[in-house]
Amino acid sequence: MFPKFVMIKQNYGAEKIDDIEKAVRNTVYSSKADLERLNGKTVGIAVGSRGINKIDEVVKSLVRIVKEYKGVPTVFNAMGSHGGGTPEGQREVLESIGITESSVEAPVKTCAESSFLGITENDMDVYCNKLALKFDYIILINRIKPHTDFEDVTESGIYKLMAIGLGNPEGASIIHSNALRVGYGQAIRDAGNLMLKKLPVFLAVAVTENWKHQLNYVEASLSENLFEFETRILAKVKKELVHLPSDDIDTLIIRDAGKNISGTCVDTKVVGRIMISGQKEPEKPNIKSIAVLNFTDESHGNAMGLGIVDIITKRVFDKIDINATSLTGITSKCLLQAKIPCVAPNDYEAVKTAFESSKVKNPEETKAAFIRDTNSLEKIAISIPLYEQIKGNNHIEIISGPFSLEFDENGDISNIPEF
Repeated sequence: MFPKFVMIKQNYGAEKIDDIEKAVRNTVYSSKADLERLNGKTVGIAVGSRGINKIDEVVKSLVRIVKEYKGVPTVFNAMGSHGGGTPEGQREVLESIGITESSVEAPVKTCAESSFLGITENDMDVYCNKLALKFDYIILINRIKPHTDFEDVTESGIYKLMAIGLGNPEGASIIHSNALRVGYGQAIRDAGNLMLKKLPVFLAVAVTENWKHQLNYVEASLSENLFEFETRILAKVKKELVHLPSDDIDTLIIRDAGKNISGTCVDTKVVGRIMISGQKEPEKPNIKSIAVLNFTDESHGNAMGLGIVDIITKRVFDKIDINATSLTGITSKCLLQAKIPCVAPNDYEAVKTAFESSKVKNPEETKAAFIRDTNSLEKIAISIPLYEQIKGNNHIEIISGPFSLEFDENGDISNIPEF
């Protein structure tokens, strides 16, 4: 009843950084930051909750630089309400992305409490992690990339790390509420700019990843140049994005979803769904039905964002922490994204339902794609009908197949593709 699949490979350039510490040192030294000022000072290095490639090596490199200039570094959390909004949960999230005291060679501290910083010109209260107020200097680190919930000149990056990440649960909730009033980008920049005035930000370090999610760029900037810095880098990242091989897909099967993959568990820009009240939906891709088969342990049960897919397996459902998910949904005010999709008992029923929901009369003619996750778009299993539609694309090649999906006695896929 299901169509046959072939495994394809998308071929695009993908430069990456091999020597992380060298790249970090080069950009810090060329940033015009007065490193001698670090002598004898406490330096807080703010790290978020995202699973950024080689983030532990980036942080460790900064720790070493601070120590060499006789500063006293401490890594601390900047993740809004993630980790269940508790210090213990925040530490677990940091550990899950490789940030431990041994891996970064410095103390790691977490705190969920916030202090009031001030009010923006748009009449928005701004709060900040209490830890941030205890350091002589702060270094901010984040990946710059398109945000899953909106489009603007700055999206997910250093400004967001400050406004929402450093805001902790209280500050993050206020930002999201005001975003419905003034827009996400504006609310985040307004709060971030107030933080830049109130906090001793010494340096901002931005990283980017190529389409294979390998670290491919790192750059440090003084705080006074942050807006130009972030807008320039985001514009470059957007030009280099790689998407699904077609904008017209009947059924998308996703093997793994999770917070370490995307803030919404599946990347909204990849699947073409945002589902936030007042936010414009992406024009493409157009995907009729989406099924998710598994949920990553690194998500710690936070399934915020899974509301944008149509069906999940019982395996996924059993891993969901409804309290952590609801906290993030309530904090972000993205209530639709926090809903639980329909639940199927196994892979077979999930896939069957997804195919039937695409409303293609003959299932064997369904234009379907099967991916590992929304970060992994190099190797994709696609149905023969979808391949026939895109076979003129010079950036794709068949590497195996055709094959049929096979299921074991429990109804789970027994021949999941080698992505």
